[in-house]
Amino acid sequence: MTSPAEEPLAAQDLEGIIWQVWTAYLGTSPTVASDDEQHSAAAEITASVGVAGAWLGMIVLRSDLGAAAAIAAEMLELASVKPDDIQDATGELMNIVAGNVKSFLPKPSHLALPQVVVGRAEVLWPGTRRLSRVMVGWDGHQVTVEVLEGVPPRRD
Repeated sequence: MTSPAEEPLAAQDLEGIIWQVWTAYLGTSPTVASDDEQHSAAAEITASVGVAGAWLGMIVLRSDLGAAAAIAAEMLELASVKPDDIQDATGELMNIVAGNVKSFLPKPSHLALPQVVVGRAEVLWPGTRRLSRVMVGWDGHQVTVEVLEGVPPRRD
């Protein structure tokens, strides 16, 4: 496990990435704030991208359906969206965020394809610890984005 001084991605770096992605892809200036509080992991949409290589972890977005539908409508430039649109857009948004996060990680680090879980679920990643979490608000919507680092197994 790395010490806080060795962590590859500071909270303000994640905040900057989120601000840039929301501005460029969703056409809005979000409010972005670090959030260290413990919250329930249950969400209606959970989109994640795994990272493997020199760094192991996950980049995760948790959202309600309204925020995910707003993401899809803006990214796909549609007045109304279908469930498949919501899955595709949230997965692609996380792919974009993860690509930006990857630029801060040790090399070589590789991204997996996005995974999207639809439905109220408590999606967990055992063997990880949260490096950072931000709350993102825009146009009355809110999501959380987390960077989870894989914790090496103990060797006794």
